[in-house]
Amino acid sequence: MTASQWELPSIPGSSLDFGGGIDTTFSVEGAAGAAAPIPPAKAHPQSSQQPPPIKNTEVHYSSDDLVMIWGRVGVHLCESATQLYEKSKKSLVGDGTYSGFVNAALSEVPNAARGVPPDWGYLVYSQAAASVQKRLSDIMPGDIVALFDAKLKGHKGLSTYSQTVGAGEPLVGIVSEFEPKKSKIRVFQANQHVGHQTVEAVSYRLEDLKSGIVKVC
Repeated sequence: MTASQWELPSIPGSSLDFGGGIDTTFSVEGAAGAAAPIPPAKAHPQSSQQPPPIKNTEVHYSSDDLVMIWGRVGVHLCESATQLYEKSKKSLVGDGTYSGFVNAALSEVPNAARGVPPDWGYLVYSQAAASVQKRLSDIMPGDIVALFDAKLKGHKGLSTYSQTVGAGEPLVGIVSEFEPKKSKIRVFQANQHVGHQTVEAVSYRLEDLKSGIVKVC
């Protein structure tokens, strides 16, 4: 057979049948006819950690601010405590507790904020044993003082004394007078002694504090 007589056999263009019912036709519709579907985004599992709570910005007062607040509140609170002290000679003031007396005095002063024990207000003075931890201003009449398990020991005149106050329940009162040179505060406080007037005036020397804590707001 010569080269001119050589012919390739014709192959059908539609499909090839290899038997067994297998369709070997290739479809390209997914690539060219329509866009392939976008797989859904993977869901990120929620973190078990909650965002940190927002902290309230602490208020800071200057010495001038504190003097203004004292003029609006402290002066009147001292007057209220003095009136209740006089009233206590004839009748019960508050519920007979330390905090009850302070709340009774606060209720008579419209501008006074109601503190939540043991935080009675803006802390201006703090002392632990003989060490002063904080002093933003002088202690003033009308300030609220709290003594926590305070043990005091020192001299009164020619004799020595020792006392413990605020053990178990903090002793809370209202300052009526402060002597900076002697570091001595005079306090109106509920009287826990049976048979006496329900409010008493007691003095404490802060320099005699041997253990415990004193806070003034």
